[in-house]
Amino acid sequence: GGRQQHQQPKRFVQGSKAQYTSLIRGMQERDYLPAIFFQFSKKRCDATCDLVSGHSLNTKSESAAVARFFAGVKARLKAGDRDLPQLRRMEGWATRGYGCHHAGVLPILKETVEVLFTRGLIKVLVATETFATGVNVPSRGVVFTEVRKNDGDKFRYLKNHEYTQMSGRAGRRGYDTVGNVVLAQFGDPLEAN
Repeated sequence: GGRQQHQQPKRFVQGSKAQYTSLIRGMQERDYLPAIFFQFSKKRCDATCDLVSGHSLNTKSESAAVARFFAGVKARLKAGDRDLPQLRRMEGWATRGYGCHHAGVLPILKETVEVLFTRGLIKVLVATETFATGVNVPSRGVVFTEVRKNDGDKFRYLKNHEYTQMSGRAGRRGYDTVGNVVLAQFGDPLEAN
């Protein structure tokens, strides 16, 4: 028989775990959290949460508060829905201070993430751009790890109004005097145009 070629798994996230960990720690040190990390696909949101959520950002008491909140959420569900894979995954992320928000997330879990983020129990929220338009949950910081998105036909750079809408989530009215927007270009460098 011929040699079998080993194919690398497709990567959905630009950047390595070390790069994200360094970025999040730096933001934590500068008091830029809570922050929204914008990704331009549901798969990238989930993959980013999987990549970064190994290190807990929450204290033990914050993790316990998240667990209590999820217990209340589960109590509202039918018995057969209390052990859904998405619910277990989201609870694990949230316990460590991370959240994910996109169109593929169950509505009750989107609401849960929004409440926990607003309460400061989720420090890093990975979301698609619809979070910036449909939900009024500002944060201290916003992170872009790329400035190109697929518009259905091709990859293109963000338009000014798209960038403004998403970056406008940085800075919580009544709490922050300034909002912080970070461009962490982990992938290909920006083209000089």
